[in-house]
Amino acid sequence: MTRSHHFALPAGPPPEVQDEIDAAWERAQAPVEGVYELRFERDPLRRRAWGELTWPDGTPALRLTASEALAVACGEPVALPV
Repeated sequence: MTRSHHFALPAGPPPEVQDEIDAAWERAQAPVEGVYELRFERDPLRRRAWGELTWPDGTPALRLTASEALAVACGEPVALPV
């Protein structure tokens, strides 16, 4: 005899995880140390993602790997040009 268990999956992450996601998003939207803005870019055809630091006027300043961009968004120290 087989048993099947049906579990209802939650519609999203637990509230404490959603709070962390929201906080990271807010940090990513704020200028980095008052100089740069962090943007996330992606290429769906190549299935690649990366980050980009831009000047406040939108001019690209530095391209980051996805890991570096995530570290910046999470508030971790990353060596950046000034």
